[in-house]
Amino acid sequence: MAVRMGLRIVLTVRLAFPDPPLAAAGIVLRHLNCGDIPWITAACSDGELSHYIPVIPYPYSQADARFFLDHAAQSWATGTGATYVIADVASNVGLGTIGLHLDPQDAGLAEVGYWLCRAARGQGAATAAVRLVSAWAFEKLGIQRLNLVTAPENAPSQRVAERAGFMREGLLRAWSPTPAGRRDSVMFSLLPQAFDP
Repeated sequence: MAVRMGLRIVLTVRLAFPDPPLAAAGIVLRHLNCGDIPWITAACSDGELSHYIPVIPYPYSQADARFFLDHAAQSWATGTGATYVIADVASNVGLGTIGLHLDPQDAGLAEVGYWLCRAARGQGAATAAVRLVSAWAFEKLGIQRLNLVTAPENAPSQRVAERAGFMREGLLRAWSPTPAGRRDSVMFSLLPQAFDP
């Protein structure tokens, strides 16, 4: 539900996990659980992830993974975001994560972010996950614009965005804060009328 506050629309939504779970192209999007802590810790210990996604600490510990799980659960509970494990549909083994982050002041705006374990990259899992979450956001949550932001040098992530139907809008200078200072980012967007499920 959205409540108008001046010129802003404040988000007041209760997120429900999709039933049946979102699945396509050999992946399923499922809840995080304590059993995911070891593989998330191992995956996020890859310094490349924290380089491209500055909110991922480096070095990464099991305590960081537990914090991530707690934060994801809180986001679901408060309606501010939806974080999923991208899992292999046959084995249920985690390949990465994807999150939809809702703008608390604009019910029509959200941002999607994702990462994959090194061994899972380049096989279409991220593109399938982005498409699943985008369709869910448009159809079930009434999102009117999805943002996707990448580091300028992260060409693989930019290819995922483009294959998922996002349009490159341009370079945002000094957009993202990092431990080493602000850095440039590339902005992509997707609108429901341009999305082909």
